[in-house]
Amino acid sequence: MENLIGIIAILIAVGLPIASAFVIVLTSIRAKHQERMGLISQGVIPPDTVKMKANPNRYVSLRNGIVLISLGIGMFVGYMVAMKYTTQDSQVFYIMLSSIVLFLGFGYLVYFLITRKMYLSHEEQDVAQD
Repeated sequence: MENLIGIIAILIAVGLPIASAFVIVLTSIRAKHQERMGLISQGVIPPDTVKMKANPNRYVSLRNGIVLISLGIGMFVGYMVAMKYTTQDSQVFYIMLSSIVLFLGFGYLVYFLITRKMYLSHEEQDVAQD
């Protein structure tokens, strides 16, 4: 009898949260289904049935790629210069920092030039279509 109490306690402690989560999920699915059926019966297309095509922003990906590459180059160049020409730790920090900032600046400049060229080519295409 003592073992039975422990087993029941464990089943209630584990089973009750699982069963309540199951009931909540089923209730929300049923309510969503009823709402969709109500909209359809009124002749309205539910908004989630219309598939929205994801349009990733390629400029953000291009910027992030160029910035990360320039960050890596800046770290590498800064490390090489710091190991070759310095002996003090404070100098290593400033050389690394200035090299990283310099190459990040170059990266943003490259990004600007590339996107400007892309923007100008898109404008020319728009003018040609008009």
